[in-house]
Amino acid sequence: VGEIGLDYHWDLTYKEAQIKCFDIQMEWAIALNKPIAIHTRKSLDEGISMVKQFKNKNIRGVFHCFSGSMEQAKQIMDMGFYMGIGGVLTYKNAGLAEIVKDLPLECLLLETDAPYLTPVPHRGKLNEPSYIRIIAEKLADLKNISLEEVAAVTTKNAQDLFEIL
Repeated sequence: VGEIGLDYHWDLTYKEAQIKCFDIQMEWAIALNKPIAIHTRKSLDEGISMVKQFKNKNIRGVFHCFSGSMEQAKQIMDMGFYMGIGGVLTYKNAGLAEIVKDLPLECLLLETDAPYLTPVPHRGKLNEPSYIRIIAEKLADLKNISLEEVAAVTTKNAQDLFEIL
């Protein structure tokens, strides 16, 4: 079920409606035994807090486009959720690389968020799925492991989350 969640970036006019919808959508995911893909732009702490309320109800998913702190990452991992890592990983001043290098590969998924958040060296252009390799290469470099290991583990993570055989 997704992309669901909270977006407080542009306007808070519909904040309460977003919260109510997110809550209902998590209930649907539980009832249907489906994972959720969570959008939390400028609302990560509140998103984590809301998901925690469902922790004991067999909810699972990914915090899409993760760019939070190590403390937020630990809370996400404690709930058994994955973090989606995209083009922001390649941005020099984003700070995400410093966090991700210390996170277990087993809690990460790779994503492009196309057409947005294009990785360097294509930043400023439209993003596309083929750029996932750039994100994987950056992650391999940060963790000092092979690209093949990154691909194998993150692919397994996606297969496990989305129950792909």
